[in-house]
Amino acid sequence: MNAASPEFAPHWQARLRGGFPLLDAMRVEVRGDADGWALHAPFAVNRNDHGTAFGGAISTLATIAGWMAALLAAADDADAVIQSGDTEFLLPIHGDFHARVLPPPADDVARLRRALARGRPGRLHLVVEIRDDADVLAARFAGRYVVQAADAR
Repeated sequence: MNAASPEFAPHWQARLRGGFPLLDAMRVEVRGDADGWALHAPFAVNRNDHGTAFGGAISTLATIAGWMAALLAAADDADAVIQSGDTEFLLPIHGDFHARVLPPPADDVARLRRALARGRPGRLHLVVEIRDDADVLAARFAGRYVVQAADAR
């Protein structure tokens, strides 16, 4: 699939929900295209008993956004897993929220692609911002992903 294709969001929506049943329960939506996308989660099914967004849902959304970005950065048929991750909760969220991955440094992406071209796994550090429905930064996630060619399984 061409990353600029109008099928970008539907393709990833199906892949995420088919591969991660939890995301179906969370009602996660892929919005946007390859040039600007985010993962959205509705508050109603991702809240806790304090009337705020559940920390586990916030961390899950961020982790999956990073996973998706790692695969997109590979620019080839690849598999990715998270190696480590840390979520910093800055403000409570009282409504819908979304995760957006900050662009990784070009040198990091080039290093990842060189490793993959040599048949080796590569690593990519990504930062994800989680914002509320007013676009206020509420959490920040930093994760390290290991990416390898899909046929290396």
